[in-house]
This record gives sequence, C-alpha cells and structure tokens, in this order.
Amino acid sequence: MPSFDVTADEIVATLARSNLPAILVEGKDDMSIYRWIENRIGYSGYVLPCGGRNQLLEIFDRKEEFHHLHTAFIADKDMWLFTAVPEEYFEVIWTEGYSIENDLYAGANLEVLLEPKEAADFNLVMDCIIEWFAFEVEQYRGGEIAETNKHPNEIVPIGEHTISERFKAIRGFCPPSQETIAEIRENHKLKIRGKLLFDLLTRYLSASSRAIKHSTKALYEISFKTTPEHIYMNRLTQQILSALE
Repeated sequence: MPSFDVTADEIVATLARSNLPAILVEGKDDMSIYRWIENRIGYSGYVLPCGGRNQLLEIFDRKEEFHHLHTAFIADKDMWLFTAVPEEYFEVIWTEGYSIENDLYAGANLEVLLEPKEAADFNLVMDCIIEWFAFEVEQYRGGEIAETNKHPNEIVPIGEHTISERFKAIRGFCPPSQETIAEIRENHKLKIRGKLLFDLLTRYLSASSRAIKHSTKALYEISFKTTPEHIYMNRLTQQILSALE
C-alpha cells in the first residue's frame, strides 16, 4: 500500500495493479475513524488516504483506469455544504455535514459530558462561533475565501464570551445577516467545521481544574464506539458497503 505522501499517478498505478477492494479517503488525519469503520464491516481490502479532497477527486475522475476494482470514494463536503456538490461527483460518498468529524460529533451526545457550569459557558462561546462561521459562509457565497481553519481560542479567548477584537480586525470581520446566523444555528453540529467543534468541547473537558479529562482523540472514540444507533456513522457504513458490492 502506498504511503500518505504520494501523487495521484502513483495511487492510480497502485489501484490498476491491485485486486483488493479499496476505500479511498481524503487524508491521514481521519484514518482512526475509517479504521473503526473498517473493523465494523470486517473489511478485507485497504483504506487509502489520497492527500486531500482535490487529489481524491482527481483519482475519482480516472476511475476507468482501475474499473476492475470495487471502490468507495469518501469526501468531506466542506463549503460545498452551503452551495452544492458538483453533479459529476454525485457517485462520491459525501459526508452529511461539513466533514467526517461533523458526522461523528452530530450523531453522538458528547456535550452531556459537560458539567452545568461548563455547559453554560460552552453555549455562550458557541453563540460567538456561530456568528463568526456565518460570516465565513457569507464570504464564501460572495466569491471570497472562507477561512474556516481556525482554533476556537483564536476566535473567543479562554475566559471570554465575545469574539476577540483582535481577531475581528485581522480577519476583517463584519456582522453577518440574521438569516445566515439562523441557518447555521439550526444545525450547527453539522455545519460548523467539525475539528473546531471538537477543539471547543476539549477546551472544557480537558481543563486543568477538571478531575476527569478527555482528549479530542478520546472524544472521537467515545462518539464512535459508545453510540450504537449513530445515525451518521451507520449511514456512512451502509453507503460504503453498497459501493463495494
């Protein structure tokens, strides 16, 4: 199996020579989640990270070069969640939300781990995150670059409950419309970048004052392995199985 840092040509060449079914995913950061899915379905092929969504879609465009293989392509919608997935990629298995982390987060009840005081503070900060993310969505829809790869501490520093004035100035933030805010708030667990949601929850659940601490990776595992009726992970599993038939 090729390493993580390979070209589309190398991956296509590997697949063309292979007789094993393949699950192709974006990158190595999400591999633990896909390994759990692999174990759940008793998968006998391999999971192949493709170095990002652009390269995965490039490989998808060349699937006739390994048409003999059973394959499943899985990708994050990212900001296409707020516009549309291009028609030529409808055969790709897309996340329900912004990313695989969103699907993992939204299908479990991780926030129940927060103590009442933590939950109240968390919700205040989440309101700020929703407002900021609505701004990014409006930027994207307006043809500008959306900068969603932010840590929650950049946006709302620890101990505060408003968006950082420094962050606003650097980002050129301006208040988004109430309609866009309501759109994001309606299902923020699927719409705000999943890594950020996990980082925000970890901000509280790994605090130094806590007797019991949870890391982000531990929360991934709790979400996947302790939620038998996980609607989004079960959906993804079934779609993979169907694609590999």
